[in-house]
Amino acid sequence: MYEKLDVSIKPTSALRQVNARALVAVLASAAFAISGCTGSTEQPPAPTTSPTTHQPATSSDPASTPAPTVTPSSTPTTAKPDFPPAVAPAALHHGGIYWGVYVTVVRADGNYRVTPGDQKRLDAARESLTDLGYEPDSGAYDIGCEQGLQEQLHLDPQRIYATVRIFFATHAQAEQFVEAYQPGVVGTAKVTLYCMD
Repeated sequence: MYEKLDVSIKPTSALRQVNARALVAVLASAAFAISGCTGSTEQPPAPTTSPTTHQPATSSDPASTPAPTVTPSSTPTTAKPDFPPAVAPAALHHGGIYWGVYVTVVRADGNYRVTPGDQKRLDAARESLTDLGYEPDSGAYDIGCEQGLQEQLHLDPQRIYATVRIFFATHAQAEQFVEAYQPGVVGTAKVTLYCMD
């Protein structure tokens, strides 16, 4: 009914050899694991260099160290926009066809006067164009003197308007100005000028 188990007792020196080998294996594995855990998995940082200068290797003699070389930066710089030349007011002629850029358009009353607030807008627009080197034409006038303006800017033909505007010889020049002028414009219109006598 009972089975006999073979239990033998091994000498202690044999157990010590097995335990010593197991201990060495466990310690080696633990040392390897610990060294892997303490090391960083991140890549070492790349050497830093300034985007505008490169420093050559230095020598121990300061007199023989060359000056840093300056190279273009990869950071874009903001350049002043190129503004095209406008037609000078004195060169405008009766019946001439131009591209008008209307920087400001405000309503005037029946006596060609504007409110103080609108006058400030007109003055600011005129000053802005003058600062860019233009000779803007401004004031209140009959918009019928600029044929095509009313239709292209959707202005009421029964009203009087005051504007600050400059004229260009070509559509491309007018568009170049509109793209470069940061305060923005009311619009552009291809007009035939009358009332120039």
